[in-house]
Amino acid sequence: MTLAREMMTAPVVTLEEDMTLREATVTMARRKVSGAPVMDREGRLVGVLSESDILEEAMRKVGHEVGCRSLSFLALPYERIVRNEEVCRRFSEVGDVKVGDIMNDEVIAINGDDEAEKALETMVRFEVNRLPVIDDDGRLIGIISRQDIMWSLCRTLQAGCEKPSVMWR
Repeated sequence: MTLAREMMTAPVVTLEEDMTLREATVTMARRKVSGAPVMDREGRLVGVLSESDILEEAMRKVGHEVGCRSLSFLALPYERIVRNEEVCRRFSEVGDVKVGDIMNDEVIAINGDDEAEKALETMVRFEVNRLPVIDDDGRLIGIISRQDIMWSLCRTLQAGCEKPSVMWR
């Protein structure tokens, strides 16, 4: 029986709810994570922000300006976007949006003493890619991603599977 705390990643890359998307994007890119728990000023877990949240916000702010209904505006010729000052202004505004304004604030987390199967079932049921792991007092102690579950399965099925120290989440 594998416990959540045995396969989680710790320490956790976290974001603050009053960070801008510009700051969050840089943090996530530099730390090679595709999503992160969001903490309030008191250090409480208040949400989760993912790359898709950021891209959806960019779509809302910019995509409709160039007549697109999807992220296909990113494939437009660079000159067409750059020459449109309104698009440039709106794209810049995306970076000024606060993490707390677009994060998913319906946090789904599991306890460190929960079994690995519960983590997998929870991810599938709620269609999430990562789960914050909390202790009995509700404090964030780690995070489990789909990759963590895959590495755990690999170790169970075949000796010699070692989780890389740095990977994209």
